[in-house]
Amino acid sequence: MRELTSVNHDGPKWIVLDGDIDPMWIESLNTVMDDNKVLTLASNERISLSSSMRLLFEISHLRAATPATVSRAGILYVNPQDLVWSSYVASWIETRQAQSERANLTILFDKYVPYCLEQVRCNLKTITPIPENSMVQRITLHQTPPGNFMRSTLYSPVSGLLEELSFRIMCVLNDYRAEFSRWWSKEMRAVKFPSQGSVFDYYIDSETKKFTPWSEKMLPFELEPDVPLQTVLVHTPETICLTYFMDLLLQRGKPVMLVGNAGVGKTILVSDKVTKLKEDYMVAKVPFNYYTTSAMLQRKNCYKTVNVCEMTLDH
Repeated sequence: MRELTSVNHDGPKWIVLDGDIDPMWIESLNTVMDDNKVLTLASNERISLSSSMRLLFEISHLRAATPATVSRAGILYVNPQDLVWSSYVASWIETRQAQSERANLTILFDKYVPYCLEQVRCNLKTITPIPENSMVQRITLHQTPPGNFMRSTLYSPVSGLLEELSFRIMCVLNDYRAEFSRWWSKEMRAVKFPSQGSVFDYYIDSETKKFTPWSEKMLPFELEPDVPLQTVLVHTPETICLTYFMDLLLQRGKPVMLVGNAGVGKTILVSDKVTKLKEDYMVAKVPFNYYTTSAMLQRKNCYKTVNVCEMTLDH
């Protein structure tokens, strides 16, 4: 606020506060939000806001806000039910070039996505809460760019949609994957999955256009004598599936987060992927623990980034 008050131009100056309200510091802003527009600090310093300065709060609830705070702000409530994923999908489908492709994608989304989301929302339990809009956005993220579909126009949207839909469901479900697989096989009979295993055990081969087990993508394992045993990764169908979608996210420059209990192999899986990255990737390892704060993380990231840049310039 002190820096913005020193700016001379009369244009709008916005301070965006994104996150939950802290009941302690929000009381200090009451005088800022009323007609006085003065911020009083603990050191008795008083900062007067100019007429062009505005505060914008982005919060999920008002449980920590007092009536004094609420009465001084204009409240706009965005109903999550109004932010339906169908609007996003419709605008994304319009970016596709071929009319047949747009028609097929519309049919597939209307046929599969609503029922799968309803099943997850009503009958299953997720590992971590993920908004439905985010799940659907990830489905569109992994589809190929417009004009780059395979020769079979119908095959590509079906394969991409089913693969990504099954992966999104797999990511949010914990002990309910078998139940979801049984529900899918019973309700979605138009898709002929193999009778053995679950729907999460297969992907669609781009050449044969058939459901193929992830295990067939596994290469024969050979233990190198010079490699430390604790750094060796023996792939399973599960790690092959995770690695496949990690590659898709990295190719599109999207962040990746692995969620799981201690000892399930998150670190070794990421380490294996990092060691195989090309030289155009810059890698910085930052250890986390219970006491890591946002300020500590920023300092570590800055320190790591400077070191890596200096090493790159030296070479």
